Amino acid sequence: MTERNYWKRMQRKRLSRRSLMSASARAGVGAAGLALVGCGDDDDDGQQAAAQVQQQQQQDQPQAQAQQQQVQQQAAAQQQAQQAAAQQASTQQETQEEEAVALLPGQLSAEEEAMSLTPEEEWRLRFHWSKLQNLPGQADGPKYGGTWTLAHLPAANWNVLGPNANLMAAFAPMFYSQLVVFPMDDWANAHYYLNEGDLASGWEVPDDTTVVFQIQDGVKWQDKPPVNGRDLTAEDVKIAYDALRDGSFLAPGSDDPPVPVQASSYTAVKDIDFDNASNTVRFNLLEPAAYLFNNMMNPFHVVAAPEFITDDYTVLDDWRNTVGTGPYVLDFVEQGKEWKATKHPDYFKKDPRTGMQLPFMDALHGPDFIAQRESEWAAWETGVIDRITIQDIFEYERAVETQPDTTVQVTAPPPGWQPYMAFKDLSAPPFNDIRVRQALALGMNREEQKEGIYNGLAAAGYGQNWTFFRDDNSPWGFREWPWTAEELGEFGAFDAAKGRQLLDAAGFNDDNPLEFQSTFHSVPGSYLNLFLLVLDQWRTNLGVTVEHFQIDIESWIARLVTREYEDTLFTWLIGAEMDADGLAYGKLHTDSPGNYYGISEPDVDQWCLDQRQELDVDKRSEILEKIRVRELENMWRIFAVNPYRIAGRRGYLFNEIDTYNAWNPGWGATNTERIWKNL
Repeated sequence: MTERNYWKRMQRKRLSRRSLMSASARAGVGAAGLALVGCGDDDDDGQQAAAQVQQQQQQDQPQAQAQQQQVQQQAAAQQQAQQAAAQQASTQQETQEEEAVALLPGQLSAEEEAMSLTPEEEWRLRFHWSKLQNLPGQADGPKYGGTWTLAHLPAANWNVLGPNANLMAAFAPMFYSQLVVFPMDDWANAHYYLNEGDLASGWEVPDDTTVVFQIQDGVKWQDKPPVNGRDLTAEDVKIAYDALRDGSFLAPGSDDPPVPVQASSYTAVKDIDFDNASNTVRFNLLEPAAYLFNNMMNPFHVVAAPEFITDDYTVLDDWRNTVGTGPYVLDFVEQGKEWKATKHPDYFKKDPRTGMQLPFMDALHGPDFIAQRESEWAAWETGVIDRITIQDIFEYERAVETQPDTTVQVTAPPPGWQPYMAFKDLSAPPFNDIRVRQALALGMNREEQKEGIYNGLAAAGYGQNWTFFRDDNSPWGFREWPWTAEELGEFGAFDAAKGRQLLDAAGFNDDNPLEFQSTFHSVPGSYLNLFLLVLDQWRTNLGVTVEHFQIDIESWIARLVTREYEDTLFTWLIGAEMDADGLAYGKLHTDSPGNYYGISEPDVDQWCLDQRQELDVDKRSEILEKIRVRELENMWRIFAVNPYRIAGRRGYLFNEIDTYNAWNPGWGATNTERIWKNL
């Protein structure tokens, strides 16, 4: 990757193979000409043969004709042989490319089969996102019509501007629009993303502190009161983003309304201008903001109608207020049972790949199977639901046995979805003692977690965006999850003896054991199993006394934000952060509304600010590296292992895909509009 500046990368256009061929044809070079460019010796040999003929004619006229004929025959034979060899090589290359491209989910190439692969490596290769393009039926569509039925929990809070708004990310993209999103279909890179316009048809970056968005023409609000299907204006967009960013009037710990969870992404925005005549919105910045475009792709940075935004910048917590310009209209919600939606008839977008009008599905239906796993399996096995999340190898076997046409995808988990233990108060005993936190980290056997809970289909986690670190072996120049043992530092290893020594130095031993409470939800499944294993490891390896406090999942989701728990909370809710800033400044800076942990470190605060303004990608990565090392030395949060996301969908369902930072259904259903069925 040669371009190292974020703003410039946003404006860069990719030159596809089709574009290259088209440009070459206009220049007078056809496909054959392109092939010969790589075999330049053919032309050189022909020119040498012609020169030899001319020289022989001048020196020996009587024999010229015979010799000329002989030389021409030799040259022709040589050229023929070279062309045949070139053609054969080209054919072999095309055949190899076709064979590689034709691999279906579940298949490995011959080279991959011969490799000594771990279960983790093998599954990632077998069910790689790139193989979804080759599925039978892709050439038949997309097609219109039908209902997508998915097991899906209704949102616990419908306020897209409240402190829990990130929980709406599983719903918001179905009903709302935002300025920019990222591609998410069977052709999209599941382990990297690019910016794509949503409400914005394009944008300009005239300098490092200005962004001008051109708004799509013909965008209409959904036909529900009080907007009643009116046209979207540039002023609407300005008001919505002012609401997303305006947390300045809210003081932490006061009785004022809570800070919008999106506010930290917009601290660099001085003000926003609009022009209804040109249908443009201008963001004026106080300073360069390397994170802005990526954070704006977060699937809860949505445009709410001004009619719904109150004076204190909230949208009332009622599903009936879920009215946007998105692809679907929310028609019905019965909490604890189901929700239903139908397509927005005046939706403005077209599929970027095919040019077809979106959305493809007529309706969505989400029955709620929370804490009812066997009911969810029954719905899958009888064909009621079209997709299912698979937790391990045994569930994979069950899924394909009952529905043989199952399409499976394995995806790396997102940086913002990493199981970890959070501490309620880092300033109070016993967790204000760094030795206690380090001991708990050393007493956690992650290899046992990986093998015992996930059959090897997991890896050690850490909540920082790994795509912002260099990796020259990667197709896009940056590394890919998982983290290595070395990168997780000294306290990412399992060392019970050293952990006990640290506890002893902190005053805890068999006569005075460390005792604390840890909270988690009570829903059966792999995450609960992981939590229970962590507690057992601490008891067994360190002699710690841990009380397990169970609560319902809805209450558990809110506890991280409200900090209404005792001692520790086991969670994985870090945030669906599209940019490293959301996991650096957003979660670690003292003044960030997303710092739910009480982390306050002057050096880290400064580094968090520095990386926000650094537009050079490599320099920014160096700053993020310092943040990573400092946190893992201090163990402000203790990370466990994280499983790969395994998703199964029926063979007739297309474009229902997971990416490393957004799942559908799940945290970031940005591609619901592109899902279609081939029945």
